[in-house]
Amino acid sequence: MERSWYWRVALIALVTLGSVYLLVPSWFYFRLPPDQRNGEAYEKSVPRWAPEAKKHLNLGLDLQGGIHLAMGVDVDRAVKAKVARRGDEIADYLKSKNVPFTESRPVEAGRRVEVKTASPDQVRSTVLDAYDREMYSPGDAPAGSVLFAFKDQVLREFQAKAVEQAEKVIRNRIDKWGVTEPDIKRKASSQIQIQLPGFKDPGKAKELLGRTAQLEFKICDDENPLLDQLRTAVPQCPGDRNGITLPLPEGGCWTVEPVELPSGGSRASTMLAANGRPELEKLVQDRVSPLLDPQKNVIGIGEHAVSTAQGALSARYYRTYLLRAKTELTGDYIADAFVSADNSDPLQRNRPVVAFRMTAEGGRHMDRLTSENMRRRMATVLDDKVETAPYIQGRISTNGQITLGSGQNQQRQYEEANDIALVLKAGALPAPVTISEERTVGATLGPELVKKGTLAALIGLAAVLVFMIVYYRASGLIADVALVLNGLLVLASMAFIGSTLTLPGIAGFVLTLGMAVDANVLINERIREELREGRTVRQAVQQGYQRVFWTIVDAHVTTLVAGVVLMQYGSGPVRGFAVTLIIGLVWSMFTSIVVTRAIMEFFTRRETARLSV
Repeated sequence: MERSWYWRVALIALVTLGSVYLLVPSWFYFRLPPDQRNGEAYEKSVPRWAPEAKKHLNLGLDLQGGIHLAMGVDVDRAVKAKVARRGDEIADYLKSKNVPFTESRPVEAGRRVEVKTASPDQVRSTVLDAYDREMYSPGDAPAGSVLFAFKDQVLREFQAKAVEQAEKVIRNRIDKWGVTEPDIKRKASSQIQIQLPGFKDPGKAKELLGRTAQLEFKICDDENPLLDQLRTAVPQCPGDRNGITLPLPEGGCWTVEPVELPSGGSRASTMLAANGRPELEKLVQDRVSPLLDPQKNVIGIGEHAVSTAQGALSARYYRTYLLRAKTELTGDYIADAFVSADNSDPLQRNRPVVAFRMTAEGGRHMDRLTSENMRRRMATVLDDKVETAPYIQGRISTNGQITLGSGQNQQRQYEEANDIALVLKAGALPAPVTISEERTVGATLGPELVKKGTLAALIGLAAVLVFMIVYYRASGLIADVALVLNGLLVLASMAFIGSTLTLPGIAGFVLTLGMAVDANVLINERIREELREGRTVRQAVQQGYQRVFWTIVDAHVTTLVAGVVLMQYGSGPVRGFAVTLIIGLVWSMFTSIVVTRAIMEFFTRRETARLSV
């Protein structure tokens, strides 16, 4: 035997043992019941010497069930938020340039920025010098004002980017969540389609994926007596010297809370309260909105718990905060977030809180914000809910924490803190999302499809194996060995790259087995022709493989090109089919050209050898 033969045998042995090694996690994964495969039981079952537990074959949504969601991104709201931010930027820029103006605010349903000034020409030229690439100044501004609007192309690009960013944020959340092989892709317009194989809790999926996670820091306007005038229009809340007594009157009520002022004094600030948030929102809409200047103030709503005499948390109510309209800082500057424990409250030891660390730029903004608003309350607003509003007692830079609403047991607080930390770390959605479609693939459908698909693959494989043995006898048996090895290598490769096996993927797997058989048919037929021409068995095998080599390569490469195109431009099931097909074609060439030849050359190494073909 030539030395190259021994190298080929060593390569075949190494590849075979490697494929078996890579399939060890998959073996333990599919031995467990479906409800235990994605939990701690599976991770403990995988031996330490095996590849890491996550390197196993994954089943797609059509095989194991799961959740299908279609989410729509509210790009209009994203545009309004961008216009509002640009209005604040214009105000700061004009101040830095000492250009006189009285107000900069969004108008026309948040589509334009209006700057009121006595020097419209100066304002227009100053702003357009800085923002000419993105904005223009419409000519229909009222007297004493200048209007600015984004160019249509800029808005279209921003809307497309908002959907792209939403897709990226959702993907980051799911990755940190640990769902295996999710399928996330953008659909027409502003829709995002999400498939979560193996996940069975649609409520938790909607809560984590639909949560905007818009974190804002706003300053409380405690000096403003705006809400004091409601004391004669709204009933007073019942209570005693210990605070509010629940339940509150239907429709909401008012009460006072002592607040410290930056000047060193204090005042009894009016706040509204109600048993539920919808009830309080209606009261704010009916009574507060007519009095409110939205350019100066907004109403924040938070949750508060009432403790019993024994210190136990008994009930919750919702209350208002009068906040400045300007958002001083957002969660865009958060670099990391995690769950920590707070022991500042003796009644709630080890209370879970969300600790966060800001970027260097965010730290500079926070330092400036806290130094300019010493002894004022700073509200932490997460998704339109005031989580906490502590007094600023010193300068804060990079580190901070969010204390969640009480009134829950510690385990529930920990779960909520963990969820918030996850979405903050993954990033905030650029705009709210809505669930437009929700489907749950039941557990009975998945196993049925797995059973039928597996049965079809096994029947097809068995039929091919039997045909090869009957028609080509010993040569057919050698081809069958290569065929089984080909299937083993395909599955091991899919497990290694973390690919998802779907029904179209099973179809691609069966197709690659057919391609592998086709290559062996070409080889055996060529060997037959060489034998008919009078060559010895050894010569016939050598000539057969040499002359059919490029035919096999051409056939596989042309199919490979089609598979690459399908993978590049296809999606969902088509992509799964293409991935399986490409992997199968690569290993088909290896098994048909390298493996079968090594076996053939071993049995025909003598000049007197005979071959049944």
